Amino acid sequence: MSLLSIALINLKPGTGKTTSAVWLAHAFHELGKPVLLVDADPAASALEWSDLAGGFPFRIIGMPTKEVHRRVPEVARPDEVVIIDAPQMEDHKGIARSVLRLADELVIPVAPHGIEINRMSPVLDEIEDIQPIRERPARVSVLLNRINRSSTTHVETREDLTEDGWHVLTMMLPFVNLYSQSFGLPVAARATEAEALAEELAKRGGL
Repeated sequence: MSLLSIALINLKPGTGKTTSAVWLAHAFHELGKPVLLVDADPAASALEWSDLAGGFPFRIIGMPTKEVHRRVPEVARPDEVVIIDAPQMEDHKGIARSVLRLADELVIPVAPHGIEINRMSPVLDEIEDIQPIRERPARVSVLLNRINRSSTTHVETREDLTEDGWHVLTMMLPFVNLYSQSFGLPVAARATEAEALAEELAKRGGL
């Protein structure tokens, strides 16, 4: 099995899963870790991004199947960090649940807005339902992304989520063109936020 597996999950599309997964994969690569990016979404956005960008500097495979939890261990190398771009749960529940059975770290990317925060409850319900059949419990964390640095909304959201028992990652991804307009482009620029996020997740995973 891999060194560490991290899945980006959410109930609906458009929450920044693919962008977060791709930048996180590049960040781990920049930190010197071998990476396998698994595109488990039938929309294949991460694979399309790689094609448009002329390829990524690490392995990327498509795996939109309900057998992710069985197939990834067959192809992942022991020294690799596996990043999984999961499909939205509302349309591809079987695949998403398979991802939930596998990943060491389940990261829920959300913008600090009420509608996205409210959608986290069904995600947590699925995670709690799957935990008993995992080999070991998954770690669950929230990634605040698309934040407006000039607003305090993300601060208040962090406080509310923490009070509700969520683990909110220290690192946040801002709503800037470096991330929001990067689809299909080579990820050539180093991003301090993405690298700090990779380091935080690596520490949580004991690396």
